[in-house]
Amino acid sequence: MSLLILISTFLLILISLIGYGYIFVKLFCKDTKEINFGYLGIFGLILSIFISYSSNFFLPHNYFFNSIYLLSGLVGFVILFKQNSLIYIKKEFLIFITVSFFSLLSLLIFKNHDDFPYYHFVYTYNLTQFNLNIGIGQFNHGFRTPSSIFYINSLFYLPFIQYFSFNFAAVIILVFSNIILL
Repeated sequence: MSLLILISTFLLILISLIGYGYIFVKLFCKDTKEINFGYLGIFGLILSIFISYSSNFFLPHNYFFNSIYLLSGLVGFVILFKQNSLIYIKKEFLIFITVSFFSLLSLLIFKNHDDFPYYHFVYTYNLTQFNLNIGIGQFNHGFRTPSSIFYINSLFYLPFIQYFSFNFAAVIILVFSNIILL
């Protein structure tokens, strides 16, 4: 897998989550005036986890579904740019790009969780192949405890990068938390 594909997919997912965060704010916090990419990213993660949990009852999170999911978030990001002050957005975007590139190194350095091959990967991959994963705890002890991290990672199963993005969620939370702290 090419490093360029890894970097571009990571940035597209981050931008898409900010777009979903903007959609979340417009739906549930209409009186909010200040835009912070860190908070928008966290709100985007919350909305994406809700989308993931509810959509997996009907559809597997395959390439088609996840591509539409990613494009919808990118549309939300474009709407964010068109509806807000360009000077303020440029400042936020500069902080976002700086933190993202420094955090990108963690994708290359960090190792996966020790249980990742045992059930993290298998559960997440199962979400991308099948819908309605109920009762699979009988097959493996690790399947008895579904986690929101599995569901959010299943949304990152995209063409070209495939399952190599299943460990993005932890770094994404790190990026948005660092933006909030800055």
